Amino acid sequence: MFENVLITGANGLLGRAVVKEMQGRARVTGFDLKAGDAPISWETGNLTDAAAVARAVKGKDAILQIAAIPNIWSGGGEKIMQVNVVGLYLLLEAAEAAGVRRVVICSSDSVLGYTVREGKMVPPSYLPVDLAHPLNPTDPYALSKLMGEEAGRSFATRGMEIVVLRPVFVAYPEMYGEIRARAAAPDTYRGTPAGGPSSAGGGPCWHHVDPRDAARAFRLALEMKNVTFERFLLCANVTLSPEPTLERLARLLGRTPEVRRPEVYARNPFAPIYDLDPVRERLGFDAEFDARAIAIPAAA
Repeated sequence: MFENVLITGANGLLGRAVVKEMQGRARVTGFDLKAGDAPISWETGNLTDAAAVARAVKGKDAILQIAAIPNIWSGGGEKIMQVNVVGLYLLLEAAEAAGVRRVVICSSDSVLGYTVREGKMVPPSYLPVDLAHPLNPTDPYALSKLMGEEAGRSFATRGMEIVVLRPVFVAYPEMYGEIRARAAAPDTYRGTPAGGPSSAGGGPCWHHVDPRDAARAFRLALEMKNVTFERFLLCANVTLSPEPTLERLARLLGRTPEVRRPEVYARNPFAPIYDLDPVRERLGFDAEFDARAIAIPAAA
């Protein structure tokens, strides 16, 4: 485990969960637009401010990079690119100059193209979707995340250790109202009728991951051995959809994509479209929580 860890975006929803997971395991510094309430050291500034970033990374062994424009509803394409791409590049450049050994980058399953912007999504070519599947970002946020991954790959080639995590929709407690609202009226659900910070996400199959699980994955990414450049999908072991995964895809697409490993869905009809074996085997991550009881009360 690394001793001095910087967590960017530490005052955000995911950042706070990761700070909680890391406390007591390393000397943690948070970096965000404003300091949070967690009893850690804080540096404040914007990810696109090179001087602020350079101050924040000084003396750090590792960085958990979570700061970002979090979705397509939080800013236009130019702003998303400026923060998520240019900001990440500035962070990686400063980290390399400061001798930071490992950076864990928060990406998104949106790089695969089947998460948001209905009508502009690209269905999976086969199931389960593995790390060799083509990447098809179809909106500025997804594109920014793919460009961020490639920036990480570039710095890994130069000698830095890079781990990319691709969480699906993170089901924060603040989102439970939206999850319930969508489940109650899936055909008419729009916007944030329950007053959540954003609409319930997870793509057509309603994928999700609990913030406690996502935070644990960030910690595990610091504990990995023999890292050069790694990518992992983070997802609960079941979707929030009331329909089994293959049935739902057949109804939505009018066909079922090629199923290369039918045993996955025979064993677990509500399994996600993603192949979670690599994250289990290499990262040692297996989701402990799911929110099906929130979306489908009868499942409680």
